[in-house]
Amino acid sequence: MAIRVGGPSVRVPSPLVHQYLWSCRSFVSHARVCEKLPSGAPRAKQFPASFVVPTAVPKMSQMTRDEALHRQKILSILNAMRLPKYNYAFAYGSGVFSQTTKAKAVGGTAPMIDMVIAVEEPAHWHVMNMHANPHHYPWWARLFGGWAVRATQNIGAKMWYVPYVQVQDEIVKYGVISLEDMCEDLLCWSTLYVSGRMHKPIARLFDATNGRVPIAEQANLTSALRTALLLLPEEFSEKDLYYMVSSLSYLGDFRMSVPGGENRNKIKNIVENQLPWFRIMCADLITRLQFIHVSTGSDSFMMRQDISPQTRATVAANLARDLRLRLVRHFLQRPQLHPLFKELQETDPETLVPEKSNSVNENMPVDLSYSHGEDSDQLPPIATRFWLAVVQQETFPQALREEIAKTVRGPAFVQSLKGLYTAGIGRSLRYIWSKMRKFRQGQKDTK
Repeated sequence: MAIRVGGPSVRVPSPLVHQYLWSCRSFVSHARVCEKLPSGAPRAKQFPASFVVPTAVPKMSQMTRDEALHRQKILSILNAMRLPKYNYAFAYGSGVFSQTTKAKAVGGTAPMIDMVIAVEEPAHWHVMNMHANPHHYPWWARLFGGWAVRATQNIGAKMWYVPYVQVQDEIVKYGVISLEDMCEDLLCWSTLYVSGRMHKPIARLFDATNGRVPIAEQANLTSALRTALLLLPEEFSEKDLYYMVSSLSYLGDFRMSVPGGENRNKIKNIVENQLPWFRIMCADLITRLQFIHVSTGSDSFMMRQDISPQTRATVAANLARDLRLRLVRHFLQRPQLHPLFKELQETDPETLVPEKSNSVNENMPVDLSYSHGEDSDQLPPIATRFWLAVVQQETFPQALREEIAKTVRGPAFVQSLKGLYTAGIGRSLRYIWSKMRKFRQGQKDTK
């Protein structure tokens, strides 16, 4: 059985340990495909002799055995749900990967298993699922039928969630999204909803997309790493990087600030208890970013990045498409910050971003140097000047956070309201009560 844990598909249980060790080895090898640095820029030093923490291998082996058995059970649960044909499915969250050191969730019950299912045509899929599993839908959704489902599906984050489905002896929450919308969010960060969930470890359960989603997943994670690096200082720890990557999709999410929303320790819990899985996800991609130097620490690793304007401009110009466009508009609307922003007031924002899509098949990013002649990957000189000016603004980190928050805020809020319709009043109240208990538990843990 193939399981995805952030990186390539692997077979469980034992080969996942080999995948972990291979990912760790990638920290000591030179990048096969890396971020192109400007001519004359400082190069990263040779990586440390070992990325494997001595105590990590036995722990990883035990985690692999325990959680692989759990994921096999999740796959059997998915099959038992008798859902119509789907193209892709993955599981995520505390029901798959532990987010606390405790075996049970708040209240002594096992955490709900979260899944996302991608389908070709959601409206048609829901009609078939209403016949196969009518109890998954409130009565009004069944009454109004396909046209109402289509209209509801396409608002917010374009996800239809069904929580608290009893399958065998487990409680499942599954979301349905169109394959096209999923790939668009992964590649472009249109909502950062499903893409944000895939910044954390996931378990792939089914893939019939001929590699389309896995390719988009890696592009999504690459964008997350680049964004996190722009928000981190010159020196940072391995955990700092994973924490920043995990937190991106929570910027602007109202649930993180309102009483009864998300557990405020959620991001910390995710990183602290899933560190080996983050290494599997990120190790190979980090080696492709040659401007990062990795050194050993006590129980993790320290990193140092080149923060020269030219390198940071290269990274910024290769962020996810929609985030790049948001940044362009942000600074063009503030001509007082730099003469160039005033000069470009009438410029089409599209001309200031790379023409290439953010695809993992095109890992060579747009180069802001002039050392490669007429390389088609280069931005026009005016765009090069623009990004160099952007990253040297004191307000750039805050602007980056603000534009991510704007991306997240609207879809997350609408999606929460939409849950009242898609899940029904009873299930929605039960879900809110569960979140409130987790929120209170997080407050207790903080004290």
